[in-house]
Amino acid sequence: MLETLKKKSQKSRIIRAVVCTVIAVVLLAVTKFSFFDVITGPAQIDITAPPDELEGKYVTIDAEFFLTDFVEHTTTTTKKYGGSTTRVDGNSYIVFQSVNDYENNSTVWYYYSVYLPKNKQTGISGRIDETWAYWSDETGKVAPPEPLRLKGTWSVMEPQVERYYRETLAEMGVEETDYDLIYFYTLDTSKLGGQNLALFWTCSIAAVLLVLYAVYCIVMTFGNSYAGEINKYLQNNPAVSMAAIEADFGRAHLVGGNVWVGRIWTIFVSGPSCHILTNKDLVWGYYFRRTGRNSVSEMRLYTKDKKMFRISLSENETKEALQYYVAEQPHMVIGYTADLEKTYQKNFTEFLNLRYNPAMREAEANNLYGTEYSKDQEI
Repeated sequence: MLETLKKKSQKSRIIRAVVCTVIAVVLLAVTKFSFFDVITGPAQIDITAPPDELEGKYVTIDAEFFLTDFVEHTTTTTKKYGGSTTRVDGNSYIVFQSVNDYENNSTVWYYYSVYLPKNKQTGISGRIDETWAYWSDETGKVAPPEPLRLKGTWSVMEPQVERYYRETLAEMGVEETDYDLIYFYTLDTSKLGGQNLALFWTCSIAAVLLVLYAVYCIVMTFGNSYAGEINKYLQNNPAVSMAAIEADFGRAHLVGGNVWVGRIWTIFVSGPSCHILTNKDLVWGYYFRRTGRNSVSEMRLYTKDKKMFRISLSENETKEALQYYVAEQPHMVIGYTADLEKTYQKNFTEFLNLRYNPAMREAEANNLYGTEYSKDQEI
């Protein structure tokens, strides 16, 4: 018995581990596996290197000169009953880095774009003023602004953003030369792995949790936790032995591959866990089905303590199991009606008097259950 249940549990855990791993990989793929870039740290942009080398990567740069904002990014929400609202999300800025060319005794300026959401724009207006003051200074006395360290995703500009970028540079008289190099790339500080930060962290954290659970499932396949409920049952019922349970299990009716309906106990596997029910404590059983998004197909069993147990089975499998209960458990009410539900909820004593109490009195008079237990104990 235990070996059979162990294999069922191991199979369930392995399936769960595989499914969790696949979902974790998909979630990480959605973020272009940038989670690993976050762990190792952003790559430092070498502004003199070809810009496509770090495309789509999590990067950092010490942004030097903010020239101007050239695009305001907004989100418009259309209301259900007419009208709309517009929210400003952030702005794109033209930035350039200066790199000294000592061999030619000159300086090369590299232009690119930076997107900053509203919550990261503090002090940017002042930086723009400092840039223009430095750029237009002819005395050499104005100090350059302090670089601002930024982190984000280095990506190719979207077509519309690129158009505004070109137009703004042209308005400022900036043309590409050997000393003015224009990159059509944006450092997006609001995204990681092509996703906004909230979605990125949601996917990444979910992926980590799924991987941890997959590892847990693999580790647990080597343990005996699957039999935890059965062992607990034996502790709470010292008059019952494992040999008696195994003997009843050996004679039990197998239903649907994961349910064993014995004369004394019902044992079923749900996921990686095994459960045991004492049949003489069951008072009611029927098939339940719900369609739609949260569809359900299950056998419901109720005990004399008004506890309900759900066992995933098809309608035909449930009918098969219920037939065994009808034949071997005369104390159980089988089938569902609204009147039975009402009686169970409103007058439980009356419900027990339908079958359970009369059958228990007869069984006690004939020492029926005592005989069954003693026979199994001797096996």
